[in-house]
Amino acid sequence: MVIFSACNPKNLKDRRGQDSEIDSVAGNEDVARYLKSFKGLGALSDSSEAPAPQQMLDEFHYPDDLVVELALSEPAVNQPVEISFDHRGRLWVVQYSQYPYPKGLKVINVDNYLRVTFDKVPQAPPEGVKGADKITFYEDTDGDGIYDKATDAITGLNIATSVTLGRGNIWVLNPPYLLAYPDPDGDGIPNGPPVVHISGFGMQDTHAVANSLTWGPDGWLYGAQGSTTTSTISSSGTKNLFLQGQAIWRYNPKTHVVERFAEGGGNNPFNIEIDEKGRIFSGSNGVDRGPYYKQGGYYIKSWGKHGPLSNPYAFGYLPNMELKGEKKRFTHALIKYQGGSLPARYNGKMIAVNPLLNYVQLTRFEPNGSSLKNIDEAHLLATNDRWFRPVDILTGPDGAVYLADWSDSRLSHVDPRDTWNKTTGRIWRIRSKENPVSQTEFDLNRYSGEQLLQLFKEKNNWFHKQALLLLGDRKDKALLPGLLSLFRTGDAQVALEALWAIHLSGGFTDAVAKEALHHKDPYVRMWAVRLLGDEPSVPAEMFAQLSALATRETHPEVRSQLASTAKRLPVKEALSIVKNLLRSHNDIADPDIPLQIWWVLESKMDTDNREILDFFKDHRIWNNPVIEQVVLKRTMQRYMMTGSAENYSSAIELLSGSPSTRFSRILVNGLQEGFGERNMKELPSGLLKLLQPFQTEFGEAPLTLDLKTGQKAAMDQALAVIADENAEMGYRLTYARIMGEIDQPRSVPVLLKVIENGATSGALREAALRALSRYNMEEIGERIIKAYPGFRADHQDRLAALDVLATRSLWTKRLLKEIMESKKISKDDVPEQIARRFKLLEDTEVDKNAERLWPAIKPLLSAEKVERMNKISALVASSQKADPQQGRLLYLSTCGSCHKLFNEGGIIGPELTGYERSNLQTLLINIVDPNADIREGYEVQRILTTDGRVLEGRITGRNGDDMTIQPPLGGREIHLSSNQIKEMKAAPASVMPERLLDKMSDQQLRDIFSYLMKKDK
Repeated sequence: MVIFSACNPKNLKDRRGQDSEIDSVAGNEDVARYLKSFKGLGALSDSSEAPAPQQMLDEFHYPDDLVVELALSEPAVNQPVEISFDHRGRLWVVQYSQYPYPKGLKVINVDNYLRVTFDKVPQAPPEGVKGADKITFYEDTDGDGIYDKATDAITGLNIATSVTLGRGNIWVLNPPYLLAYPDPDGDGIPNGPPVVHISGFGMQDTHAVANSLTWGPDGWLYGAQGSTTTSTISSSGTKNLFLQGQAIWRYNPKTHVVERFAEGGGNNPFNIEIDEKGRIFSGSNGVDRGPYYKQGGYYIKSWGKHGPLSNPYAFGYLPNMELKGEKKRFTHALIKYQGGSLPARYNGKMIAVNPLLNYVQLTRFEPNGSSLKNIDEAHLLATNDRWFRPVDILTGPDGAVYLADWSDSRLSHVDPRDTWNKTTGRIWRIRSKENPVSQTEFDLNRYSGEQLLQLFKEKNNWFHKQALLLLGDRKDKALLPGLLSLFRTGDAQVALEALWAIHLSGGFTDAVAKEALHHKDPYVRMWAVRLLGDEPSVPAEMFAQLSALATRETHPEVRSQLASTAKRLPVKEALSIVKNLLRSHNDIADPDIPLQIWWVLESKMDTDNREILDFFKDHRIWNNPVIEQVVLKRTMQRYMMTGSAENYSSAIELLSGSPSTRFSRILVNGLQEGFGERNMKELPSGLLKLLQPFQTEFGEAPLTLDLKTGQKAAMDQALAVIADENAEMGYRLTYARIMGEIDQPRSVPVLLKVIENGATSGALREAALRALSRYNMEEIGERIIKAYPGFRADHQDRLAALDVLATRSLWTKRLLKEIMESKKISKDDVPEQIARRFKLLEDTEVDKNAERLWPAIKPLLSAEKVERMNKISALVASSQKADPQQGRLLYLSTCGSCHKLFNEGGIIGPELTGYERSNLQTLLINIVDPNADIREGYEVQRILTTDGRVLEGRITGRNGDDMTIQPPLGGREIHLSSNQIKEMKAAPASVMPERLLDKMSDQQLRDIFSYLMKKDK
């Protein structure tokens, strides 16, 4: 990260004024304290004054064949966050003046990344509090290249990031809403109040909210979401789509369906670019140029900060485009130049803005299998003036390149104080030196259908996109004959655009699709595959065409789309495509296709596992490198992570069907990876029996006995194996676990490096964390906490780390400090069962802070218990109908992890089937007050070890001086000898929480008790 320091901010508010502003947005004292004490990072405001536009222009450096001009500046425009052009060539600007805090909302929680929680959800405009954001369009009335007429189209917006026109509406992103203002005449002035099409976009970080509305050639409206927001979005066609962190989403205005198109990218996308082939790009907040997003793809994220991928079984991610060039942060917005006006050497090149380092980058694209690579060529524009902050870029109807300049000495969002300059903003134009701006007035809305088709022949791709948008608005089937003629007789690019227009006009029939699948141009074929996959279903004849294409296709981008589309199809069709891709091609070296094939198979494993297992009966596919190197290990890993009886059975079938020892080794490694630190005794006997010959063949960990008998040479060798990333995973796991069983402090540095290494597998990191818990060193807690963001996305590792930190008061205090003060760890990461464990430490300071952070762990008073029991009694006795089937689902998600009822559920707690369930009062006493009567055999012991740990668990076995301790909520057993136990006594409380039912609605309470009290299933 490049860090700039703020110095002598004489032109800024004094500290008292800044603190007053924080008080105005803080919803409580804790938030106010944290925000006031937060030290800003990055490019902060300084004492310099904004240079005059001409002064800045004079300091620009650019090639001799280009000219840079000022198109618009303050006071006509302020804080321009996004720019676009409409069908009349008018310049639209979103002015983000309300940023960073929505008006009328209070911050009630904040983390160390300055992600906040507001006290309420704002009403959709025009209701609710009016903010300072507005959307304005500008016109050049005298043709001199300066926009001299401004019209405010929409005002009073409150955190608005994007605008686009189409389908008779002005579409506006004003998180948490996507709004459509009716504009049937296309004059840019709304004809009425907006309609909410999507709600639920996150607002936790207003520099990363939903943004960049862009029409795709498929007729969907695309948008981006930044890295530090979390959304659960809904439309009339889709409910509760979860987006955590960076993502590309799309919305179909016809069907009202909203989809996650792809997620991740390692960036904070505040930009979408769709090129002439329909490929989707966004910039990067890192040192590369960003991803080429594939449909359904998963891309890298900053796991600790941004959270995990939506699919816990993705087991990998696609890389951003490979870069050869300057590794400097950051080019977050880009275009692929296709304007036809700049000199020929710029055509088809990437032009990307770097607001942090005040330049514009020129980069070329080159093929890289099914993806692309980027090669930097030069800075297209550069300056030493740090007030130049280009944040958006696009090609205009004149073929020039336009830049939205935020124009502020500050760029960093990592400061809670609103010291942004609200009075500046510029729009710059980059044009050819040989081609002065000459844009005649036009209105594409007035063009006939035939005139729109002629726009496909324009040099400037901007007109092509506008023609597609208007054709999609009109859906004029009378144009289909002309479009079909273009599709069949035009060049490759015209044929592709004609295919898009045919689809938008309602003419994408099976006959057209078949013709497109056999087209000579690969991008026509690619889009035929894509459009078929977007249909609700694919007819049998067309599926046969897709499957056949998978066999003969020579172009990697088309094969990549076939994999993307297969993921969307029913299992039979999906596996047919995958088989043909594997039988006919070797794509192991491709940057994207191997994982895309895994994701096709993974997507069917929950619903169609029988078909997946049958797929592997064809031993010919095992020899394909994609299956051998990518798919096999992940398949076994997924079965073991899911951990149900059905999945263990699948693991047995897959392993027993392995055609050779080579493949068996891969499957066993996947088994170890997926099973993690759980006790192998949990595995069914059939699988354990099947593993026996492989254990013999692969060899037991050879140093085990020597380690346990204290041989120094063995210790040296074992530590070397643990540290060796290329060593056998089974050996590394075994030796790491042994370090937690024997007293060898020499292992601590090695184990710490294991957990700190981002490339460490989840299973090995978990083993290392468990082993480290044995060693009473302050440094261990500190380094686990410091490394925690790097593995936070891995559920098992996260829980293991928190579990370890809960074993010692010293570590727990450090953890609570991080949660309360630096907020580098969120209190929401700590599940209640671990928070309740803190009380076992019997430390007054820990108790006080833990109850402050997690009030639910504080014991209920007797009156509170009686109140809860009376309420539930009344609900159950009421005449309102209860639904036992819904009650069953509630039982399985709430109680079923511990208790078995009607042969469903876990075995951690007593089985309930034969329990006195018809007696409501007995049930209530045991549920609302679980500590009143802890069933014999299920008591949990609080154990203080001689090395200072506080553990809890049930004693499940004794062998001489050795005891087997089972953690109360499952996990790997702990083996302790009597000389390792300093103190052991029954824990004062059940592991079952008192407030188990508090989050249920009245109807849910009726439902769950109707199921619990059933006589039989």
